[in-house]
Amino acid sequence: MNPSTPPTRRSVAALALVALLAAACSGGDDSDTATSDVVAETATTPTTATTPTTTPTPTTDAVTPGSVAPPASSVASDPSGTVEHALGTVEVVSEPTRVVALDRSLIDAALALELPLAGYTTYNDPDGALPAYFGDALVYADAATWVGDLLDPNIEAVAALDPDLILMTAVRHEDLYDEFSAIAPTVATESAGGGWKDNIRLIAAATGRSDLGEDVLADYEERAASVGAAVNSAAGDPTISVVRFADAIRLYQPVSFSGVVLEDAGLARPESQQDRDDFIAIISEEELELADADALIYTVAAHEAVERMASEVQERPLWQSLSAVQEGRAYPVLDDSWMSGVGVFGAHLILDDLEEIFGVG
Repeated sequence: MNPSTPPTRRSVAALALVALLAAACSGGDDSDTATSDVVAETATTPTTATTPTTTPTPTTDAVTPGSVAPPASSVASDPSGTVEHALGTVEVVSEPTRVVALDRSLIDAALALELPLAGYTTYNDPDGALPAYFGDALVYADAATWVGDLLDPNIEAVAALDPDLILMTAVRHEDLYDEFSAIAPTVATESAGGGWKDNIRLIAAATGRSDLGEDVLADYEERAASVGAAVNSAAGDPTISVVRFADAIRLYQPVSFSGVVLEDAGLARPESQQDRDDFIAIISEEELELADADALIYTVAAHEAVERMASEVQERPLWQSLSAVQEGRAYPVLDDSWMSGVGVFGAHLILDDLEEIFGVG
């Protein structure tokens, strides 16, 4: 991906293969998705982020060369006005120079929108580097510094960066909103999970970049439809189960991050994964038959206790009796991509994995 363009179609098949091999060996690769209930996808709700609205003075900006015009229903680019978010309103910051993002999904959105990232958090990884899968877009984070843990951001460190825009999620940091707002204009998304596309639109509206946001999403959705059509053609419209070994055995529903990507690709889900109210269903080992499908995709977090639990489950007869396991249709993937990589970059990683799994890349 060229740093001057949004994250359009990227050829990262090698990264996907590495991810699959690493997951097969270790069951996961990142402690962002450990067993806490307030991390990554497990902290999200199935609610949709607040739809951005801008007032007043609607304007029409020229479409960036090489991009596509946004659909009529999208928020038009507007370098002025006010945007409503999950916890209030904020004046549009059309040319931010120092953006702080307090969640991986918001880092993803900021880099996709070519915003200059000054500060970020990680989960349980002090001074952790930003994920390599952001690729060329890391040029927008060249001077970014760590400002604390996802669950405990350092307010003083944020203030020291003198940001002109702060991005946060209400589900994690609502109690800190007033303190962050006193430092800089702050945009709060409702969650960081299934509403990730609305979060991109919200941040794009708050920075006068709605055209770019729509271009990024349109390119992703076009690729998702293409990959899904190839998978359905090659594998005969398979049902795809998404299972996560964490503090329990979890089945991921259509309103989860991975569920949204699979739905955008037009891929079917088993009966056990049709709930549109909750993003996960927790099952017991005795209910493992609910995880079966034409393709069983499973993740394991890089956490000793989780890896041990997952290994023990997979050695037992109930797991071995699943048709997907018996017929070699159970596929390990990186937890960091499918669960923590909430955003358009992470969505492209899921599509990469689907191409690799079904041999359609």
